[in-house]
Amino acid sequence: MHGCMSGASREQVLSRWDDVRVFLAALRAGSFTAAAKHLGTDQSTVSRRIAALEEALGVALFERSRRKPLPTEGASALREAAERIEAEMVRFTDDAMGIRVQAVAGRVRVAATEEMAVHLLIPRVLPRLRREHPALHIDLVTGYRAADLVGREADIALRFFQTERGDLVGRRVARWPTAVLASRRLAKRAGALELRELDWISVELAGITTPESTWLQAHVERPPVLVCASYQVQLAAIRAGLGVGIGPRFFAELDRDFVALQRVGRDLPVLDVHLVTRRAIRNLPRVVAVMDALSDALGSIGAR
Repeated sequence: MHGCMSGASREQVLSRWDDVRVFLAALRAGSFTAAAKHLGTDQSTVSRRIAALEEALGVALFERSRRKPLPTEGASALREAAERIEAEMVRFTDDAMGIRVQAVAGRVRVAATEEMAVHLLIPRVLPRLRREHPALHIDLVTGYRAADLVGREADIALRFFQTERGDLVGRRVARWPTAVLASRRLAKRAGALELRELDWISVELAGITTPESTWLQAHVERPPVLVCASYQVQLAAIRAGLGVGIGPRFFAELDRDFVALQRVGRDLPVLDVHLVTRRAIRNLPRVVAVMDALSDALGSIGAR
């Protein structure tokens, strides 16, 4: 393949813009087979389309080996531009949907932690949306990794950090004070102990520094008696009376099994909750309806 591009070949490349999506899928998945599964097609189609794109570009994108295709330097150099094309196509599609769709109907994907989904969204937000907008359908995407909104992993995300990106817009909808939570049966005894005497239950998330872990490192010399990989497990351990842990104070109001220890309150972190969506879809009626319901529910809890 040669490295220059004639006028005719430039038109050929422009006509193959959808193959850029296949190229990105192969880069991200690490193999043509995995990319085909993600795209809902077969491996031979992915291989054929990438070969056609290489021919149009005059650039080898993958080295074919027995184990798996390996991205070339050319592929790495083109990845950022390909992701910009993808982002613009997402924006183009979202703008078209905004022009076409005006009813509060259709599907909205909401990304949140599992704890927010279980304790807040399912009992306090989804029933209202079902009553008011029966043609609206919600997908809940749960996890601690920030969902890629531009890549359309979700339409709306609930985050504990501010998002600064031109194609995304967000706003803070709540500030949640935290407390040291204990089970009701443990609270009386735990309330009389010093910080270093308490049995602490902490959460460690891979690659994420949380306000709670930072506070524990600064104020508690004693290592935790139990370390969990999720807040759901931490809450279950606190409820079982295995120790105390830091969590949103409102859990003591929503669940009678929890008590917020009153005497432990120095410099406890405050959790800022942000709602984020793509700029291009922020005015779609279905997105507005979900954003408003989330904002009302989360803001009212944070105000308690």
